[in-house]
Amino acid sequence: MYKDVISISSHLKLTSKNIYDLAIQVGFDDCGIAPVQRLDNDAQFMDQWLAQGLHGNMDYLERNRDKRYDPSVLVPGAQTVVVCILHFDKSGRDYHRTVKSLLYQLEARLKEEFGENIVSQTHQHIFCDSAPMLERRWCVEAGLGFIGKNHQLIHPTLGSLVHPGEIVINLPVITETTPKGHQRDTEGIPNHLRVHDGFINNTCADCQLCLEACPTGALRSEVWDATQCIAYTTHHCLECQLICPYNHH
Repeated sequence: MYKDVISISSHLKLTSKNIYDLAIQVGFDDCGIAPVQRLDNDAQFMDQWLAQGLHGNMDYLERNRDKRYDPSVLVPGAQTVVVCILHFDKSGRDYHRTVKSLLYQLEARLKEEFGENIVSQTHQHIFCDSAPMLERRWCVEAGLGFIGKNHQLIHPTLGSLVHPGEIVINLPVITETTPKGHQRDTEGIPNHLRVHDGFINNTCADCQLCLEACPTGALRSEVWDATQCIAYTTHHCLECQLICPYNHH
């Protein structure tokens, strides 16, 4: 998957653990990496979801699909997605600003350790809900959790109340175990259980709390209907997350 790469810096090798350590130092709660690839299964699912009109008036989701499904189209030369997450209680009023500020700090550390060319000099490569990118899926690819029945990323210890952000870099990374052991491991998951936007049928076991708590029935089996979701129109509904057991341990 990755070939051995030694950075031009004399300080560190470009490994997932070293990137993780730098991310934690600047203030993120967790970090993982994944090799750039086109997300074919997600592309198929999202195309069908859009065709059914379940995205409501979010017309922007219909644009830039090639970029959304493949970061190498979004950022030419991209080889690795570095995914970081921050818990809600650290994000403040404007999580975009907070997460991006930490990402820029991480980028500066990465450049210091591995050279300026680790990131694109001509294309935007730092993202936080600001570009056509399947952020939750990349969290899963980076080993940071799974997509639950509430269709949110669920981190095994932080729950679903997290904000993700990404740095797309131009080099492959040596994969090493991080202190928490969050590694991308989908080898044992059958394709038919993980083709729908990362939805893994048995990950939430028999728990139905989020489905029962949804005030409008916007959550369905393997489908989220944005046109029925209160958060889609008011941004003030977190019922499916607040009820989740992963947010209470």
